[in-house]
Amino acid sequence: MTTNIPPTARLARVLSYEEARLLLDAALARAAEIGIAASVAVLDGARELVAFGRQDRAPLLTGEVATAKAYTAASLRQPSGDLADATSPSGPFFGLAHGSTRGLITFAGGLPFIVDDEIVGAVGASGGSLEEDETIARAALELFEEWTR
Repeated sequence: MTTNIPPTARLARVLSYEEARLLLDAALARAAEIGIAASVAVLDGARELVAFGRQDRAPLLTGEVATAKAYTAASLRQPSGDLADATSPSGPFFGLAHGSTRGLITFAGGLPFIVDDEIVGAVGASGGSLEEDETIARAALELFEEWTR
């Protein structure tokens, strides 16, 4: 049966550049507070980079790792570290990180921004221990959650 009524459009919240910069600043401030030179990446819901910062003395590789952590969190709709056991050599998803051309990283430091069960974006941090990276990324997530209450 053909109908002239178009399907209902899905409305999605879009992460603006201004918001991404504020989220980035929150994460970098947390890194400075805990004494870590870090890189932080903020991606939008399409998993594209919106804002990025690498603090002085942060190793060069941290930029790529932070971006991959955010990409993983946005792609799989969960914190990147939640996948560590499942992607270990004995896990059911071993090799998952090699299944994407952009690269998935399945250790802590990437957190998704979710509103009404839709991915709005994600943040990734790299430069410290896994716990420190998670703490840095969580600063951005906490700010985002304040905005969406």
